[in-house]
Amino acid sequence: MKHVSKPHKAGCGKNMACSNLAGALDIVILLVTAEGEPDETEARENEASPAPTTNGGEGFCLLESAPVGHRFRLSMLQPSEPKSFYGAVNREIKLLKSDLPPGVWVRGFEDRIDLLSVMIAGPKKTPYEDGLFVFDVQLGGEYPRAPPLCHYHSYCTDRLNPNLYEDGKVCVSLLGTWSGRGVEVWGKDSSLLQVIVSLQGLILNAEPYFNEAGYEKQKGSQQGKENSRMYNEMVLLKLVQSMTRMLLNPPEPFREEILSHLRHSAAGLCRRLEAWVALSNGKAAPDVPPPDFPLVPASRGFCLTLDSSLEAFRSALRRYNVEVAPSNL
Repeated sequence: MKHVSKPHKAGCGKNMACSNLAGALDIVILLVTAEGEPDETEARENEASPAPTTNGGEGFCLLESAPVGHRFRLSMLQPSEPKSFYGAVNREIKLLKSDLPPGVWVRGFEDRIDLLSVMIAGPKKTPYEDGLFVFDVQLGGEYPRAPPLCHYHSYCTDRLNPNLYEDGKVCVSLLGTWSGRGVEVWGKDSSLLQVIVSLQGLILNAEPYFNEAGYEKQKGSQQGKENSRMYNEMVLLKLVQSMTRMLLNPPEPFREEILSHLRHSAAGLCRRLEAWVALSNGKAAPDVPPPDFPLVPASRGFCLTLDSSLEAFRSALRRYNVEVAPSNL
C-alpha cells in the first residue's frame, strides 16, 4: 500500500512552524550513534531521504515542541534499549512521511521524539464522514518490543464508537487493549502506521455497532440491522456534538487544520444530515444521495435532536466567521 497524500497549501501557523524532517533524522541518528554506529546502508538512506512538504496539510510534519496539552508530555523518555528504540523511531518517521493514507495528519516534535499527535478524518460513506478524531501517542520505554501508548481526545459525552472511550482508552488489538492473534497483535514488524490504518479503516467504519464484542453474530438479522441503524443515529448526534466542542476548544497542534477542514466541509456535513432528515420525513432530497449505512428512515427523536445539535454547531462556526445557512428541505 503506497498512499502519498497531497498536502494543502496552508501553513502550520505562527506558533507551529514546521522544520525540515532531515533535522529530526539527524537527532535520531546522533542518539543511535551514542549507543553504536548505524550501518552504512541506513546512513545512506537517511542522507538520500527527501524532506517532506513542511506545511499544515495532511501528512507528516515536524514541530519544535510538544504542546502543553499532550497526554504524555509529563512522562519521562527512558528507553530500556536505546539503540533499538532510536532505530525504530527512525523507521517510523520514514514510514509516516511516505506512506500515510489520505485524511491523516501526524505531528512529531523535536524536543520529544517519543511523542506524536495524530488526527484522522472520518472516512467517506460512514457516519463518521467529515468528523475529526485526535489522538496522542507515546513510543514508550519498552518500544519497539511493546506497542505505542495511545490516548483518544473525546469531545462528546459517552462513546461515539465501541472502541473509543470517553476517558481516552483506545481498544485496538495492535495496541494490546483488545483481543487478537497473529498479525492482529503487536510484533517485531508492526508499526504506528498500521495502528493508524486500523483506526481509520477498521474502527471508523459504516456499521460500528458490530465492533462491540459479541454483536457480530447479529449481522444479517433484522434485529441486527435495526440495532445498527439506531447506533448510527447515536453516532451522528455524538459526531455533531464532538465537532461543536472541538471548535470551541480546538486541540493543539491541530487548531488551524481543524478550522481549515471545517471551512471546507461543514456546509456539506450539515446539508447531508438535513437531507437525511428530510428523507426520513418523506420529503425529497434530490441533491444528496441516501446514506451508505443503515439510518433512513431515522426516528423522530433523532430528527428533532439533530436539528438543535446542528444549530449549536452553526453557532460555534460563526465564532470563526463561518456561516452555514440551514437548508430549505
